[in-house]
Amino acid sequence: MSPLVQRQIEQPMTQPAGKPEKKQVHKKSGISKGEKVIYTGTLVAIVIALYFVLSNYASIYIANHQIQQSESEIQTQLKVNEGLSLQVMELSDPERILSEAKAMGMILDENNVRFTHTND
Repeated sequence: MSPLVQRQIEQPMTQPAGKPEKKQVHKKSGISKGEKVIYTGTLVAIVIALYFVLSNYASIYIANHQIQQSESEIQTQLKVNEGLSLQVMELSDPERILSEAKAMGMILDENNVRFTHTND
């Protein structure tokens, strides 16, 4: 017998002739279920954190805008107040009051004049 025939006889016949042997191949998916849960949870946490950061930033921006508006209104009101106090000073000038009184027909009686405050 030839060595080739002898080798074929010694080898057990595990597969039929003409059909290739099928191997069971286990494909591993790239991400397991546990990893998917962890990634999803992390993504949700990041989205929530970003929401709170942006919400906080928007609140701060609105508060700063309101503060700037209030400061602008305060400056405007201070200017109005300064103008009004100048008008009070001009209108309370004793010489102007005396001339207005004379124009209305009033007479100054020195004996009937009382001083309410002194100029120091």
